[in-house]
Amino acid sequence: MAENPLTSFGVPFVAPPDYAPLVDGPRPAFDADLQQLAEVRPALVDGAWTRQWVVQALPEPVAAQNRIASVTRAAQQRLDEFARTDAFDGILSAASYATSSIPRFRSRGQYAVKARDATWAKLYEILAAVQGGSRPMPSVPAVLAELPPLAWPPIEA
Repeated sequence: MAENPLTSFGVPFVAPPDYAPLVDGPRPAFDADLQQLAEVRPALVDGAWTRQWVVQALPEPVAAQNRIASVTRAAQQRLDEFARTDAFDGILSAASYATSSIPRFRSRGQYAVKARDATWAKLYEILAAVQGGSRPMPSVPAVLAELPPLAWPPIEA
C-alpha cells in the first residue's frame, strides 16, 4: 500500500497469491537522548517476514540538546517531588511561602528557595563544564546523584 498510495484495496482485503504479511520484530533497547531506531529491510524469521530495526546514533548537536533537556526536566521533577513530600504542589509553590507571616510556612518556603538555588547552581556548573569540554555529558542518574541532597529541616516549634 505504501508503494501504491493511489490504489484501493477492497474490504475485506483479499491478499494476492504472492502476498506475505509483515509482523513486528522486537525493537532493540536504545537511549532516546542519544540514539534513534531506524527500520531496515524485513527478514524472513521462522517463516514469517519480520520488521527489523537498527539503532543509530543521533548527530552530536541533537544528542547534546536532548541530554541537556532530559537532565533539566529530571532536576525540576526532583525538586517538585521533594516539595510534594511536605504537601506543596511543587517547588514553586513551596518557595512562594518564603515571605509568609506564618513561621512554619516561612521557614519551609525559605528552605525551598535555598534547595532550588543550590540545585540549579550545581546543575549549571555541570552543564558549563560539559559545554566547556572539561567533562563528558553525564547520564541523567549521574547528574541527579551530583545534585545537593534534599531534606526538610526539622519544623520549628
